[in-house]
Amino acid sequence: MNRKQFLDDPEVAEFVTWLVGFAGRLRVELNIGRSRRVPQRVVKTVQGLDGVIDAYVWRAEWTDDRGASIESLCWDSTACSLKRLGETFRAALASESEEAAMRACHAIFEWAGERNIGVGARPFLEAKRASGQLITYLKAAREAFRLGSGRLDKLGAIENVNSMLTKVYALASDDGLPIYDSRVAAAMASLVELFRIKTRRTWRQVPATLLFPTMDASARRKLIGLHTDALISNGALIYYTQSDMSARWASAKLRLGWIAEDVLRQAPQLLSAQPHSRLHAFEASLFMIGYDVRCLAHNLKGTEAIDAK
Repeated sequence: MNRKQFLDDPEVAEFVTWLVGFAGRLRVELNIGRSRRVPQRVVKTVQGLDGVIDAYVWRAEWTDDRGASIESLCWDSTACSLKRLGETFRAALASESEEAAMRACHAIFEWAGERNIGVGARPFLEAKRASGQLITYLKAAREAFRLGSGRLDKLGAIENVNSMLTKVYALASDDGLPIYDSRVAAAMASLVELFRIKTRRTWRQVPATLLFPTMDASARRKLIGLHTDALISNGALIYYTQSDMSARWASAKLRLGWIAEDVLRQAPQLLSAQPHSRLHAFEASLFMIGYDVRCLAHNLKGTEAIDAK
């Protein structure tokens, strides 16, 4: 399935049309506790994705290729970091230097808050470098994930996906491919759930085209908090031990990119004030919602629940 075939799917097309009209007016009641990444608690009610992105917060620090320490916190400073990280990474790929590409990946890990250097993305990519396959692999992954030409049935080049690699793949891209992590996944699943209820779908299962699995079981519990009759479909969770984990994660990542791209095309006013990538701003708005998707519950007030189970 290519992008056109996906967007022409009746359920996808209706979801996009609904989201085009809803994304600018949804009510989001943010209540995010203080943490290392959130220096001050965020308690704020905002409207639309533009309101959400204005409330974005993620404290990060990383070291650029000149050895300078770069800090970011709000969306504007974060977007600047993403721009610089991506440009440095893509230049390294163009240079065919495995060492430069690995250094760029290390900077991405630093920005993203890598917790354990001994597992996950770092050893996977280090093994690629040791065998002289790092550049080849990353370029093949970029082509597979390209929003304009990627196909859901041609993602075999993606050998592994995890919370760090999803950022690497996004920043290797030059077309706005989104970062798809557990918070973004939870937010997308919640928007699909709102769509199901508000448009009175009688699904027994969420269609595969609109299934956005998360890697965090607590996010699914919060979906029940959003709506007690939430449709928790088979495949709603991804486990790292599953043999098809990478394929499912890669599919969701590409489908999210296609949906975000089409929503922003049809809603030119949405996130139009952003000086950086609107696609990454769309993804970052989902990230904030995904801290606790119950922040969307107000949007269901006055809506009669449909038990589709």
